[in-house]
Amino acid sequence: MRSLHLAIAAALVLFHPGCKQPDLAPGPAAEEVEAASPDKPADTLEKREPAARAALVGATVFDATGGEPIPDAVILLEGERIVAVGPRGEVKVPDDAVVHDVQGKWIVPGLVDSHIHFFQSAGLYTRPDIVDLRTVRSYEEEMRRIEVGLDTLLRRYLACGVTAVVDMGGPFWNFDVRGKASLTLLAPRVAVAGPLVSTVSRPQLDLGDPPIIKAGSPEEARALVKKQLERKPDLVKIWFIVTEERGLDETIEIARAAIDEAHAAGVRVAVHATQYETALAAVEAGADVLVHSVDDAKVDGPFITLMKDRGVIYIPTLAVLGGYGEVLSSSVEISEIEMRYGDPAAMATWKDFAHVASPEDLEKSQKRKTRALERAPMMRENLAALHGAGIVVAAGTDAGNIGTLHGASLLVELRLMEEAGMERRDVILSATRDAARVFAAEPEFGTIEPGKLGDLLVIDADPLEDLHALERIHLVVKGGVVLEPGEILHPNPEYVVEKQVQAYNARDIDLFLSYYSQDAVIIRHPEGEVVASGLDAMRETYTGMFEKSPELNCRILERIVTYSMVVDHELVTGIGDRPEIRAVAAYTVEDGLISRVLFLPKD
Repeated sequence: MRSLHLAIAAALVLFHPGCKQPDLAPGPAAEEVEAASPDKPADTLEKREPAARAALVGATVFDATGGEPIPDAVILLEGERIVAVGPRGEVKVPDDAVVHDVQGKWIVPGLVDSHIHFFQSAGLYTRPDIVDLRTVRSYEEEMRRIEVGLDTLLRRYLACGVTAVVDMGGPFWNFDVRGKASLTLLAPRVAVAGPLVSTVSRPQLDLGDPPIIKAGSPEEARALVKKQLERKPDLVKIWFIVTEERGLDETIEIARAAIDEAHAAGVRVAVHATQYETALAAVEAGADVLVHSVDDAKVDGPFITLMKDRGVIYIPTLAVLGGYGEVLSSSVEISEIEMRYGDPAAMATWKDFAHVASPEDLEKSQKRKTRALERAPMMRENLAALHGAGIVVAAGTDAGNIGTLHGASLLVELRLMEEAGMERRDVILSATRDAARVFAAEPEFGTIEPGKLGDLLVIDADPLEDLHALERIHLVVKGGVVLEPGEILHPNPEYVVEKQVQAYNARDIDLFLSYYSQDAVIIRHPEGEVVASGLDAMRETYTGMFEKSPELNCRILERIVTYSMVVDHELVTGIGDRPEIRAVAAYTVEDGLISRVLFLPKD
């Protein structure tokens, strides 16, 4: 195995673009280049404007207004707004309209994640108040990485079909992110809360602009809200935790003061309250949104009636506890959409835990996983009860927390909501029409109807048959501007390499070559022999192999991902009379396609 690691190290040195010396352990400077140099589309794309008139023709439209899907429909756009939607025979397409033929596709409103946090990366080091690994990576370094990567983070959402997000509390620089996103095509629409008005302190997160600020009294709570109101928050967020030193009666007065101050300014309030007792008290005090599931007891008639009478929105956030549990028990399952568009830097840190955690950390992590498993059934049961009673349920992920990726995690959340008993139709409504109600009391998007903003998701299959269809994105439309996913963000290198391995095993030559650039080159090391150069040569080489090897299979024994490179230790079987071939393949991925492959000596 030592020879394998040396071969992989050699590949990283020899094959990394711009590498000048054999530094096998990239330092902070190299990592900063990685974080600061994401795939960035051309400036002309940023400046793209919606057509004066455009029409999407031929798709089945699920408009999220409560009606049945409209087959063979036309959506007519004028600039950024929808002006008509209906069957092809009822909506006239103007002669000067730009027509997009989407026959056989489905169109739903752009997805909305109603609960995220920009100040968290989803990586292992992002919540030192929960898992303190600051001796491995300082919180200052973690925040620097997050701020450097914000442009790419915004594009991740849009590439996943998420055209709007609600940041449920963070540093005051949240407001700057909202401002930047409002000026950027390649970003979702952004609503934000400022720092959480909290009943407990989190000093580990305070670098001068803390995301969570403790209010020790009702007067302090009012002052914190007033400070946020200067920046015009879309919501005020309260972290409502009852401690032994201060009981419920005293703590609720702090929350009530913040709620009253916000409501006096016409701003709605979202409350983190996960126990039945605190959630009920928060709703009685005037909360407009409960941002997590009640997880310690069943909701009952009085609770449900109060929620319904007050019009309170419920965000279940089912995935986030599981995300913590998986990462902190080193048992992570990554979905295809997460592999494609999830932050690879964050995912890479998940593997660190088993190596950097103390015995105490490991023991705590197992307890956390156990608690998550114990709470999950109650969360699902309460979601089913509240949804069944007609409470508005909005999809939200709490993305940014350890194990919950920005963008891709919304699709994971939706599948968990279906598993909890919600019909697929209602799950889609929760991520469109109803999540938009968290973004704004009177949202301008979330449904497909005249007058609304043209934020749309064009997909290849029927999401009412399978929610995975929401991952099969054909086009994303934001404010009338039609975008292909590849224009927004290139898929992660690991995703590209994994898909070409799958195509190789399927012996599908066209699909296999679709993951390679036109001038891709395959080289055998160390002799430097060019096995194939260009797609034509690759087609000739691999077509013969595929035809002669019906049992062909490549199994990945080990994989290292760094920068734009993926290095695989492969076990290949089924080639002629050779029982097996071991090889190390180093792939370079540029602009979403494999540009070079270096085959190293077999182990």
